[in-house]
Amino acid sequence: MKTKIYFGLMALLFILGCSNEEVSVVNPSGSLKKSVQSSINNDKQERKILFISKKDAVTTDEIYAMNSDGSNIARLTNNAVPDGRATWSANGQHTAFASVGLSGLRDIYVMNSNGQGVINLTNTTADEDWPEWSPTGNRIIFSSNRDGNHEIYSINLDGTELTRLTNRTQDDKWPSYSPDGSKIVFQSTLSSTNTDIFVMNADGSEVTQLTTASKFDQMPTWSSDGTKIAFMSNRDGNPEIYVMNSDGSGQTNLTHSSGIDARPSWSKEGDFIVFTSTRDFSTTVANNYEIYIMNGDGANPVRLTNNSVYDDYPFIK
Repeated sequence: MKTKIYFGLMALLFILGCSNEEVSVVNPSGSLKKSVQSSINNDKQERKILFISKKDAVTTDEIYAMNSDGSNIARLTNNAVPDGRATWSANGQHTAFASVGLSGLRDIYVMNSNGQGVINLTNTTADEDWPEWSPTGNRIIFSSNRDGNHEIYSINLDGTELTRLTNRTQDDKWPSYSPDGSKIVFQSTLSSTNTDIFVMNADGSEVTQLTTASKFDQMPTWSSDGTKIAFMSNRDGNPEIYVMNSDGSGQTNLTHSSGIDARPSWSKEGDFIVFTSTRDFSTTVANNYEIYIMNGDGANPVRLTNNSVYDDYPFIK
């Protein structure tokens, strides 16, 4: 009974958010630390893009947020272990992300949009990653190998009602809700040299394969109107950003750079795609990824970050 009350209180604190005072939070390495008041503006719409970086000369990946023009960058995490891809909640007041837990493998965490109030949502000995919020904001989908290979799961914000959505022999990863919450698109590993994009109903039924390129088709993301899906593919020789209709038709290359263009995220509040790329660097510094933004049709790409380390895994509201 005490355990249930504790987790109920933690969930309530998370939903209400933290005050502007200093608070104590548990970091992913399990130790207690002080989280100082964040400089993030109370207007949650200002910083729209999340990404990970080592830009502050840190040795592990940390989570940052910035405006959609690349300004007003704020560091949200400060941990001794790497933090992975982070995504906004539907109201923009919280984020979910993957980070190394006490087991040494990744768990799914949630926190307030200013980096405070960190809670380990899954806390298992499995490898869990690629969380994304439902459009209603009451559940999170993610990939986990807790039952063997990676499958897609969903879970309530208080850690209850864990539901396995896929049951396949392949590794299913990178799930993403359609804007109306009725569908989930994801990537599945078919062989060591081939992943394809699949879509299913939100309850895991009616799985349909959308791509058949015999290459790496990965990292799908929905357009804000739900009619299109952007994804990364190396079918033309190097990784580029592609787009297709939600039924898999009309697959088109949006980027045509000599570098790597990957990990697209389509804005929920407009027609913009953010992605990471090495397009402005020679192959000798190909690990220096930077964050870019472009129109949903691939026009007007603009570089948002500029430093000597890699910036990766962008996600835009």
